[in-house]
Amino acid sequence: MIMAAKEKFAEPTYLECGFGELEYKVIKSEICCRCGTCEAFCPRIEHVENKPALVNYDPLCGLCFTYCPRTFLDMGAMESKLFGRTRNADEALGIYKKAVSAQAQGLAAHAQDGGVATALLVAALQSGVIDCAVVTDRDEEWRTVARVATTAEEIVAAAGTKYTISNSVQAVKAALEKGYKKIGFVGTPCQIQGLRKVMLLEEPYQFGQDKIALLVGLFCMENFDYDALMTGLVKGKFGLMPKDVARFEIKKGMFRVIDKTGKAHEVKIEETDAFTFAGCGPCFDFASELADISVGSVGSGDGWSTVLTRTDAGEKLYAATLAAGAVQEKAVSEKGLALAKKLAAGKVKRFETKCVEMNVSGITR
Repeated sequence: MIMAAKEKFAEPTYLECGFGELEYKVIKSEICCRCGTCEAFCPRIEHVENKPALVNYDPLCGLCFTYCPRTFLDMGAMESKLFGRTRNADEALGIYKKAVSAQAQGLAAHAQDGGVATALLVAALQSGVIDCAVVTDRDEEWRTVARVATTAEEIVAAAGTKYTISNSVQAVKAALEKGYKKIGFVGTPCQIQGLRKVMLLEEPYQFGQDKIALLVGLFCMENFDYDALMTGLVKGKFGLMPKDVARFEIKKGMFRVIDKTGKAHEVKIEETDAFTFAGCGPCFDFASELADISVGSVGSGDGWSTVLTRTDAGEKLYAATLAAGAVQEKAVSEKGLALAKKLAAGKVKRFETKCVEMNVSGITR
C-alpha cells in the first residue's frame, strides 16, 4: 500500500503564545499603547474597561502576540521589507523620498494644522485608491470615536487632533466586516506600527490584511490619558468642562486649550507630563516612520503641515493631490526640519530611558 506523504503546513512563529502572554508582557506591565490592533483582528478580544480583554476561549494561535507593536518590533527588518534598506544614522525622521510644507485647499482647508492629512484621504477616496477611511472622530466630551468614513464629508467632519489615546485600529474590523477592499487609515505612530506589522510579517494568518491599502501617519511626541487630562488639566487647572473646548493644540512649547469663546488656556508642555499615557513610554517613533506618507505641524509655519512621502504609494498620492489643486506646497525650511529631527531624537532618548525603567525588551530602533 502506498502511503501519501504527510502534507506540511506553515505554523505561526508564536503558536501557543496566547492572550495570557500578551496580557503578562504588555497589558499588565502598562506598556500597552491601546492601538486596537489585537482587538481588530482577533474575534475573541474586545475593548473592556479601557483595555484589551479576552471575552472567549483562547485558542493559543499566537495572532494577538505576533501583531502587537509592543511584544516585539524589529524596525530594521521592517524597514528592509518596506523600503529595501534600513535608515541611516542621520535619518532621524526615518526613510522618506520628499519633505515639503503643504496646506490644504478647498474642502479640507479649515482642518487643523494645514489639513493635509484630511486632504490626502479625501483625494485617495475620490480617486479610488481607497474605498473607505478609518478616522478618529470625537464626541461632545472629547472622547475619541473611531469611524469608517466613506464620503469626503465624513472624512472632513472627523478632522482635528484629539490628543488622547484611542484604539482606532479596532475600526479596521468594522471596515472589513462591511466588505471594504481598499481600506485607508490615518493614525499615530504606534497604530501605524501595529498595522504595518500586520501587513509585513510573513505569518500564516489570513484575515484581510491584504485589504489595507493606505497608511497616513501623524507626528506624535506623546499622547494623553483622557481621564487624567480632562480631570487634571481641563477641569482642574483651567476650570473648563470638556464640552466647552473647541480644540487642543501644541505650539511653541505650550499645550493650549482653546475654549468655544476663542480664549486660549495654556501651560508649558513639560507641565503635562502627569497626564501622559504610560504606554507611550516605550515608543521611539516621532514621525510615523512606517507610514506611506507622514504629516505633522512641527517644522512648518502656522496653518501648514510638514509632509514626508515615504513609499511609492505615498509619493504617488501626494503628487496626485498636489496636481489636482487640493493642496499647495512650499519648501520646508532647514530650520524647520532641524526642529523636527531634534524632537525625534528626544523621543528616542526618552524611549531608551523608559525601556530601562519599564523593563521593556524586544523593541529595537
